[in-house]
Amino acid sequence: MPDLTLRGIRKQFPGPTPVDALRGVDLTIQQGEFVAVEGQSGGGKSTLLNVIGLLDEPTGGRYCIDDEDMAAASPAAVARRRSAQFAFVFQSFHLLDRRRVLDSVELGLLYRAVPPADRRRAALVALERVGLRHKALQTASRLSGGERQRVAIARALTAGAPVVVADEPTGNLDSANSSAVVDSLRSLHADGATVVLVTHSPEVAAQAERRVRIRDGVVVEDEERQRRIASSARSTSGPPALVGRPSRLRRRDVLRDATASLGSRLGRTSGLVAAVAVGVALAVATFGVSTSASAQVADTFDAHTNRDVSVEWQGDALAAEPGGTRDSIVDRLEDLSGTDAAGIISNHSQHSVQLTPARPVLQSTVYAITPHVPTAGRLAITWAPGHPARLAAGEALIGSGLAAQLEIGPLVGGPQLTVDERSLTIVGVVTSSPRVADVMGSVVVPADDAAALGPVDQVQALVLSRAGAAQQVARQAPLVVDPFAPTSLHVEAPVDPSTVRAQVETAVQSTLLALTGIALLASVAGLTNAMVLSVIERKQEFGLRRALGARPVHVVGLVLTESSLVGAVGGIVGLLAGLAGILVVTVVRHWSPVFDLRLAPVALVGGVVVGALGGAIASVRASRIQPNEALRL
Repeated sequence: MPDLTLRGIRKQFPGPTPVDALRGVDLTIQQGEFVAVEGQSGGGKSTLLNVIGLLDEPTGGRYCIDDEDMAAASPAAVARRRSAQFAFVFQSFHLLDRRRVLDSVELGLLYRAVPPADRRRAALVALERVGLRHKALQTASRLSGGERQRVAIARALTAGAPVVVADEPTGNLDSANSSAVVDSLRSLHADGATVVLVTHSPEVAAQAERRVRIRDGVVVEDEERQRRIASSARSTSGPPALVGRPSRLRRRDVLRDATASLGSRLGRTSGLVAAVAVGVALAVATFGVSTSASAQVADTFDAHTNRDVSVEWQGDALAAEPGGTRDSIVDRLEDLSGTDAAGIISNHSQHSVQLTPARPVLQSTVYAITPHVPTAGRLAITWAPGHPARLAAGEALIGSGLAAQLEIGPLVGGPQLTVDERSLTIVGVVTSSPRVADVMGSVVVPADDAAALGPVDQVQALVLSRAGAAQQVARQAPLVVDPFAPTSLHVEAPVDPSTVRAQVETAVQSTLLALTGIALLASVAGLTNAMVLSVIERKQEFGLRRALGARPVHVVGLVLTESSLVGAVGGIVGLLAGLAGILVVTVVRHWSPVFDLRLAPVALVGGVVVGALGGAIASVRASRIQPNEALRL
């Protein structure tokens, strides 16, 4: 058991007008004494107890515990001394109000790395001694004032510390509860503990064997009485042996403690989880939409642009060569490996067209096509009702632009169009022609009618290749169109689709990933703000933990563990919300949703990282809370 020796202790609080709370206090408290410190409010007695309990540092003088000068001790050594030597009973109780009574009683042993089963057993014994074992699992905030102070006494009993420091422990209690608290302190003293008690009550002070009066920061009276009677009534064995290792904390206990703290504040915890979940959900959704969009880009390239190959030549000179007929060229093109459809479209320049004799005569280009041009050229055609969707001799298609100029009526009536005094039946309107844009303002007739149209200006073989085969078809097509002079032909093929597709996908992904980063930064900022507010709200709790032996690193670990747990739960919630967002977007856009299985671990890890980052500032702030500032002793 320690001797406490104070020599010339001074404490000055800075400010515009510095306040001298203690002015040269000399005091020695021997092992096993029961000392009552009395004095007027503002006289310095609470400051003296702060110094004795190592909750505050003196401005000057020497304070020794068992001849060890505490001014020369490191912060970690001071924390170990607090954990090993002192138990505290506060006027304002300072319990973990939102948690079980048992948790408040065990707290001192938590910071001695005592296993959970041993902590629980010791706490239940202490609660039994103060008559509150039946309230062990009840929430502390539901206790009466007297019960709350008895729980604080039970915490001191559980600690088994050799020195109990109490500040006005009966100040907020009625006479019956005050008597019970004083009896508990006397019981601790009888067990061999040193008790240092601040009180305004002469009746309470009379229970001590020594009364010290302090006025204006100076000890003015030190009265010792009945020492021999008190000593004979006290246990000679001293207080129980110290349990555990002072100011130590087991890692698994940090996780349990953090989980219990979060569970005791479900409303605030839900808000913190939501802050993380929103960011993770946006990140998952943007990443998933990016992947789905990339797949959609790939599908579009494969289905359209990168499948188009065309071979072009002037006039109709090939018709005079062996195998130069349109049908034979189309057959050879369709026989190429990688070809889905092929057709030939020829431009027969301008011709006079007229809908009826009463309408004006227009000049329009006329195209002749082989049967598979609509497929190979990806034409969109609105056919007349009941038509077999294939041009026959004497029939024509017109582009939607020309149809608007001619003001044709419903196709069901089979409107007639005169082309150079030759009558043709309009059986369809071309509404889209992505490969030959001029068709939208022209007349289209079957190849069988090409001879009646006169000279050919230009001929194109349109090939629709299979996905990924465009480059191969483009190399072979000139050879099958004109094996005698393939280099005289003009071939158009898409650029390598992998390059273009990669560029488009990269642009899409970069944009969405930037949005992801912004969303995660917003989550970190929101969580940081919420965690800092939580630390401010729990300032007294962190001060209590420091008083009971927690070092700054322990407080940092608790806050970071809490924020990481919040991040982990937020990551899971955000993952589910993000997947739902991907599904909604892809369904609305008529895309095929792509769910990357890697999103699950990434979301969880990302949530933990967001939580840890969000709790970093709050943890540092919590670690700087000093017990003398957070608690009133």
